[in-house]
Amino acid sequence: MKTYLESYFSAMTHHLNFISENFFSVTLWALVAGLAAWTLEFIEMYVFSDFRYLIFLLLMLAYDAFAGIQKVKYLHNLDPVKYAPASAKVFKDKTFSKLMYYICVLASLHGLAHLQIKGVEVTIFNAFEYAALITIIATEFWSVQENYAEMGKKTLLLLAYDAIKSYVTTKKPADGN
Repeated sequence: MKTYLESYFSAMTHHLNFISENFFSVTLWALVAGLAAWTLEFIEMYVFSDFRYLIFLLLMLAYDAFAGIQKVKYLHNLDPVKYAPASAKVFKDKTFSKLMYYICVLASLHGLAHLQIKGVEVTIFNAFEYAALITIIATEFWSVQENYAEMGKKTLLLLAYDAIKSYVTTKKPADGN
C-alpha cells in the first residue's frame, strides 16, 4: 500500500508540475475542449432533435464547398482572363455566410416548431420545420449538381434525364389516321 501511495503522489506531483509549467496552454486547451463539448451537447439537445441531420448537413456543406472550389479552378484553367483564381477569402465568406444563414433559419424554425402555449406544444409549426430541413438539404444537393455540371461532368440529374430521354420514344404519329 505504501508503494502504491508513493507512486500515486509521485504521479500527482509530476502532473501538477506540468500544469504549473504550462498553465496557459493547458488551461486554454481545457477551455476549448470544454466549450466544444458544451456546444455539441447544446446543438444536439436544443437546436436539433435529430443530430444526424446536422451531421449530414455539415457533410453536404463540405462537399458543396469542395465542388465549388473544383469548379472555380476548372473555370480559371479554362479561361484565366475571364475567371479569377480560387481565393480563400471568397471561399471563407461564402461558406461562413451560408453556415450562419442555416444556423439562424434552423434555430428559429426549431424554436417556432416547439412553441408552447399554456404548456401545450403547438404542433402545426412542425411542418414548417420539416419543410425547411428538406429544402436546405435539397439546396445543397442542387448546388453540388450545378457545380459539376458547369465542369462538364455527368451528374445524377443529367444521368436521370438521359435515361428518361432514351426511354421515351420520339416517333411522330401517323398522319390521317
